[in-house]
Amino acid sequence: MDVEVYYSGQRGGTMPYAALPAFRLFCKQNGFQLKWDPKQKRIDLDSGLKGKVCVLFTGSSATEAAYEWEVLGKVQRFVSDYGMEVVLTKNNLALAKNTDIAIRFSMKELRLLEKPRLVLYPHENERQRELIRCLQAELKQTGIPCQQKVSKGSKQTSGIVHIQLQIPLHTEVHRRRTYGEKIAFYLASGILEYMQSGLRIQPLAYLPPNILKLFYSSVWTTEESRAADSTTLADAEAELLDEVELLLDRAEAHEDERDGKEESEQQEAALLAVENEGEERATQAVAGQADAGTVEQAEAAQRAGTVEQAGAAQQAGTVQVLQAEATAPIPIEATTSDQPQEPSTEPRTAAEVFFDYTLIHSDSAEKPYLLIGTLQVKNTGTEVLYNPIVCLRVTPADSIKMGGQILPPKLVETLAVQGSNGLKGWRYLDDDWFAQAMERGEYWIAPIQPVVIPPQSAESFQNFQVSFLKQESGKAIVVEGIVLCNDQSVHFSANNRIAVSF
Repeated sequence: MDVEVYYSGQRGGTMPYAALPAFRLFCKQNGFQLKWDPKQKRIDLDSGLKGKVCVLFTGSSATEAAYEWEVLGKVQRFVSDYGMEVVLTKNNLALAKNTDIAIRFSMKELRLLEKPRLVLYPHENERQRELIRCLQAELKQTGIPCQQKVSKGSKQTSGIVHIQLQIPLHTEVHRRRTYGEKIAFYLASGILEYMQSGLRIQPLAYLPPNILKLFYSSVWTTEESRAADSTTLADAEAELLDEVELLLDRAEAHEDERDGKEESEQQEAALLAVENEGEERATQAVAGQADAGTVEQAEAAQRAGTVEQAGAAQQAGTVQVLQAEATAPIPIEATTSDQPQEPSTEPRTAAEVFFDYTLIHSDSAEKPYLLIGTLQVKNTGTEVLYNPIVCLRVTPADSIKMGGQILPPKLVETLAVQGSNGLKGWRYLDDDWFAQAMERGEYWIAPIQPVVIPPQSAESFQNFQVSFLKQESGKAIVVEGIVLCNDQSVHFSANNRIAVSF
């Protein structure tokens, strides 16, 4: 009996039932999340980082907010692709309480500083010390000196690891960008290093399956795979030889057909020559008899020649008719295929829209709940969808605060992430978005860059954040979604909604 294996909801294959205990221990050792359903005989695997939450804070209002936001935005893209929920915020310090990792990054210019440096502020907490060790070990790879410094005051009691980039005053823009690229890369590596050493989650448990397949197929080539390759090569050679023999047989048959045709043409030419020779002999005989004998003899000879010519002509005509009948093509009646014709596919515009979210619970009535969500849009039709506009409708409107990497229209040019094809990210649709949200409970959001969703492809509005305080008993927080595409000519409602009841 085989067991069905699914990874992140996608079927990956089957495995023997007897191997299930060993497979479970393997997944446990490497940090996979495994769920076994004995009734369905099915295993569901998920990334080891699914459900883990990392909060990234920018520095205080006195620091370079745009630069910090850009660096942490890169870290967010690095880490969130592996299944972890990454929240990017500024002042909501309460989020650090119920998260796995909380990091603040700031940048400061110093007049008397000659070279850049990174400063980390340590903690007394054992878990935080392990996180700082991992971050410092990776950040040293940037080539920027990295040191620890004890922070004065009680600011570090919140559990947030503070990393500060200190650079000389008036540092060039391209140097700042280079520093930011290196810090983002190795900061993300430090977070994943902490997941491995501190939480025992190996990279094997969160790397995408296509990358693992590529890695294993290119690095390890076993004897079995080499034998399989040899067998495949031998089969290919045998198939090639069969094709060559088939081509030779066809060429030989074609040669025989051509020789038969030439022989038939030669026979026809010989028959025609015999007929012409008979006509000439008859004519000569008539002329000779006319010269040598009487007129009667000449006439008799002429009549005899005429009869022979007529007989020969009749025989030749008969032969030609028979040959014409033999070589005339046989008419072939037009046939129609019995196979049914595939119906033409009519253009169809369709999509599936659904929420995927994580709720961070707060035990205190004074501290807000945090809901981190993603709205998935999958094109299930035959037509391209473009420029999706998202409407999030929240209830009650005055109790919910929207956050995440959503920029007001006026700040797009200065705070949007610069991609290879220009600015990218999400923005509020109108300048008075906050007033609309408070009045109607609707947040209208659009992509900064043009977005195209081909058929059978998907696009997601990732990591929007909804924070709210605990409600009275019997009340609920509700988030609903609608997506408008193709210049708002078509719209799709979300298949599910987010509801938190109290």
